[in-house]
Amino acid sequence: MAQRAPCPKSDPDAYVEYVSRYGMPTAPQVALAAGLARAWFKPKFVGLENLPAKPALFIGNHAFMAVDAALFHLYLYYDHGRYVKALGDKTLFANARYAAIAHSMGGVSGQAPIVERLMARGDDLLLYPGGAYESVKPPEARYQLQWKQRYGFVRLAAKAGYTVVPVASVGPDEYYDHAMSSQALFHSAPVRMLVKTGLLPRDLRPDLVPPVPAGMLGGPLPKPKSTYFAIGTPIDLEQYTGKALSAQKLTSLRRQFATAIEKEIAALLLLREQERHQDSWLRRLLSA
Repeated sequence: MAQRAPCPKSDPDAYVEYVSRYGMPTAPQVALAAGLARAWFKPKFVGLENLPAKPALFIGNHAFMAVDAALFHLYLYYDHGRYVKALGDKTLFANARYAAIAHSMGGVSGQAPIVERLMARGDDLLLYPGGAYESVKPPEARYQLQWKQRYGFVRLAAKAGYTVVPVASVGPDEYYDHAMSSQALFHSAPVRMLVKTGLLPRDLRPDLVPPVPAGMLGGPLPKPKSTYFAIGTPIDLEQYTGKALSAQKLTSLRRQFATAIEKEIAALLLLREQERHQDSWLRRLLSA
C-alpha cells in the first residue's frame, strides 16, 4: 500500500517533500495508454520555440472532463522533455485513493503554501485557473475562459517573480457532448440520495459534479478529435519579485494572461480548419 501523503494544509513542507519524490510516470501501462491516445487524438504542439529555459507556470484553458491536462502533461514530457507538475483543486485530493493516483501521475494540491514552496524549488507547474468549474462548462461555452474572481495564482506568480507561459488547447473540449448537464445531475434524485446516505459529501459543490458525457456515437469513448496544443510567448514577472501588487495591477496582469490564451485558442481553431482535410473521412464521421 502506498504511503499516505502528509496534509498539505497542516504540514506543507512535508507534503512538498512527499510529492517531489514523484517523477514522470514511465510504467508500461502508462506508455501504452499514451500510445493509444496518440493514435486516437493525434496531438500536435505549436510554438515550442517559446518554451523558456527557466522554470515557468503554464496556464491555460481547461477542457470538458479535464482530459486536456493529462494529454498536455504526458506529451510535453514524452515528446519534448519538459516535466510539469499539475496543480489541482484541494477538494480533488481529499479522497486518499484518488490523491494517490493523482500524485503518481504528477498531480499536486494547488493550495497557496504548496505553490509557494514549489516555486521556491524552481519547479515547472501547470495550472488551469478555471479549475473544476471550467472543466464542466456547457457546450455553448467551449473555448471560453471561466476564471470567476480568482487572482491568487497571479499574486503567487508575481511574488515569486515567475515566468508565466500561456498555453491553449483545441480539441479536448469536443471529445464529449453532454447527455445531461451538471446542474440537472446535481439536483437529480440519485445525487440527492447519495449525499443523504453519505456516499457523497454534504458540502458537494455543483462545479464538482460532471455532466453525463456522450462521446463517439453517443457512447463512453471520446470522439477522435485531432488535438492541438499551443505554447504562447512567455510573460516574465521577475520585476515584481517580493512585491505586494495592487488590485488594479493584479487585474491588469490577469487580463494580459487571459488575452494571450484567447489569442492562442483563436489561432489553433484557424489552424485546425486549415488542416481538417488531413483527417480521414472516417475520423471526421466519428468526430461529428
